[in-house]
Amino acid sequence: MTKQVYNLVMNILIETHSHTVASGHFTHDTITDLARAAKQKGLRLLCVTDHSPSIPGSATENYFRSLKYCEKKRFGVELLYGTEADVMDEHGKLGMSDEILAEMGIVIASQHPPCFKPSDIDTNTRGMIHAVESGRIDIVGHPDDEKYPLDAETLVNTCKQYGTMIEMNNASLNPNGYRGDAKARDAELLKLCKEKRVYVSLGSDSHGAAHIADFTYALALVRECNFPEELIVNSSLTLFRSLLAPHSLVRKKYLSESSDQHKLF
Repeated sequence: MTKQVYNLVMNILIETHSHTVASGHFTHDTITDLARAAKQKGLRLLCVTDHSPSIPGSATENYFRSLKYCEKKRFGVELLYGTEADVMDEHGKLGMSDEILAEMGIVIASQHPPCFKPSDIDTNTRGMIHAVESGRIDIVGHPDDEKYPLDAETLVNTCKQYGTMIEMNNASLNPNGYRGDAKARDAELLKLCKEKRVYVSLGSDSHGAAHIADFTYALALVRECNFPEELIVNSSLTLFRSLLAPHSLVRKKYLSESSDQHKLF
């Protein structure tokens, strides 16, 4: 019998989606502040995923280029440095250079109005699908935004093919959130992910330390949907790392092949 999530408390070890002051959105908190909060919440791994340089007011590529020199552990919490990269167009172009993407430990792909003008369901879906099909994306970020309606079945099928996780974004599910009524859209995604055995990540999308590892609404929904715990990545470091590894290799291979092509001209 499939194990189900019947209560709000899982053994959460991983925060997959967080932002520092570098994202330029309503916080002055640093990586250290986020790591301290992660320690207090009992996390083992914190993913720092600041907005890509395509977002106005976010960090430049030099910031992301420097992350490889930062400490890999603070307060006993392992740190994985990556980005929430914007999907820029319907061809799946991302808002960060191939060079820097290749250095990222984790890449979330999302759609935001400053970079991708909200459009019809077909255009929105094409943009996200092409990004996933590049093989470089670890997680599809907040696919529940009412501004960006997506074809849920096409998205889940593509994520299944490319081993990409689908995010249950706690900020989206907050009743006071700004992405509309995300609950129905997320419930549809969970139903499809359950049927097709697609992995889900819970992300707080915390801008600053205040909501690190706050998955209150996301956990309530997975419980309501009887979603299998074994398909939720936040409680298994081994599973999570195994899902990240293939995309990291593709990012590096993509850069290598792109560099070789440039040498021909």
